[in-house]
Amino acid sequence: MLSSSQPLVSIITPSYNQGQFLEQTILSVLNQVYPHIEYFVMDGGSTDSSLEVINKYANCLAYWESKPDRGQAHAINKGLKRAEGELLGWLNSDDILFPDTVSRVVATFARQDEVDVVYGRLVRIDREGDPVPTPTLPKDRVEFNRHNLIGECVVNQPGAFWHRWIMEKVGFLNEKLDYALDYEYWVRIILAGGKFKKLPNPVAEFRLSSGSKTVGQTSNMAREHLGVIDHFMAQPDLPEKLGLSPEALSLQARKGRGIISLYAFYGCVKEKHWSEALYWFNQAHASDPLVLFDRRWLELAFASLRRQSFD
Repeated sequence: MLSSSQPLVSIITPSYNQGQFLEQTILSVLNQVYPHIEYFVMDGGSTDSSLEVINKYANCLAYWESKPDRGQAHAINKGLKRAEGELLGWLNSDDILFPDTVSRVVATFARQDEVDVVYGRLVRIDREGDPVPTPTLPKDRVEFNRHNLIGECVVNQPGAFWHRWIMEKVGFLNEKLDYALDYEYWVRIILAGGKFKKLPNPVAEFRLSSGSKTVGQTSNMAREHLGVIDHFMAQPDLPEKLGLSPEALSLQARKGRGIISLYAFYGCVKEKHWSEALYWFNQAHASDPLVLFDRRWLELAFASLRRQSFD
C-alpha cells in the first residue's frame, strides 16, 4: 500500500556517450504531469556532448555525476542506493516516457495494493524519433507471471516501476549482467512473491538504432539471456517456489530458448552475419522445432519490409 496519494517516485537514467538522445530523455522525465519525482542521471564519464546536456538541466536533477562505472547495472544501482522514492524505476538514455506515464503508474499502484511492479507496452522509434512499424508481439498479449517466467522477457523495461518494499526483499540489479539485467531482476521479483500489472496503453518510446543493444548485439544478448535461464533452471527448488511441475518448467524453458535463439537468428540476418544466423537457427530448432512456425516471425519479416519502404 502506498504511504500517500502522491508518493515520491525515483527515476534513474544511466548514460554513456548518448548526448544525441539524452536531452529528449531528460525532458520526458522533467515534463511528467506527476509532480513528485526525484531524478538522477548517472553518466559513465562520457566524452561527447552529454555533459553539456546534463549541465543544462542540472538544477532540475536530484543528483548527477559523470565518472567511470562498471557498466549499466552498476550505474543504475548507484542511483537506486541514493533514491528515496517509494516507487522506483530507470529510463535508459535513448528512451522516452509519455507525459502521463508516471501519473498512470502511481494511480495503478494506488488502486491495486497487491501489485509490486507496473509496466506497459512500448512504441518503437528509430534514431530520428520516427515510429518503427512493429507487429503486436505475443509478449504484448500476456501479463508476466509464473506461467511465462522462464523464456523471453515479457516485461518492457522502459516505463516499468516497482515498489521499494520488493527491492528491499530482492536487492539490486546483478552487476555481472550487461544485457539481461532487467529480465533477471523481474524473475527474482516473481520468485520473491512479487505481482506484476501491465497497463493497456503504451507508456514509453523505445529507440531502435544501430548503437542500441537490441539491434547491434543480438548474439551477445541471446547468450547472456540463455545463461540466465540456465541459472534459474539449475535451482532444484524452482518448481516448489513457483508451484509448477518440473515438466511444466522444462516446457517453458524449451520454448523460451527457442524464441530467444530465433530472435538472435532474425537479428543476425538483418545484420548479414550469416554464419551466426545459421548457428542460432540450429539452436532454435534444437530447443523447440515448433517455434519456427510461430506467426511472429512472418509478421516481423513484413514489418522489416515496411520499414525499408519508409527509408
